Amino acid sequence: PPRSTLFPYTTLFRSPEAKGVVQTKICLSDHPVASVHKPSADVMMLSIAEAFGKYACGIILTGMGADGLQGMTAISHAGGLTIGQDEATSAVYGMPRVCAEHGVLHKVVSLPQMPAQILQSLHYKPKD
Repeated sequence: PPRSTLFPYTTLFRSPEAKGVVQTKICLSDHPVASVHKPSADVMMLSIAEAFGKYACGIILTGMGADGLQGMTAISHAGGLTIGQDEATSAVYGMPRVCAEHGVLHKVVSLPQMPAQILQSLHYKPKD
């Protein structure tokens, strides 16, 4: 069988619009950003939306405040898939609640259902 090698800070994916595999480098940065949160879910998700567009998938889990709303909105507007944790299984239903209230979540699932939902999202077909 074919072998794959994973390198630190690198993700490999196959784009339906490209032949072969596209390699994209993802790395963490400590650069100052206009956010009170560090690390910031918004900064990460905004960069994912920009890099992957309709092929992006954003997942927002339990947490306090609205960090992640801008990024999840960007992923949703780009045509990507957004998934949020439900209130019943969230320790703090803040970040997922804000995203749900703003209508940017395609799916809301419990934490135990999240792994299956992520695997199912591999078959998600973005709209053209």
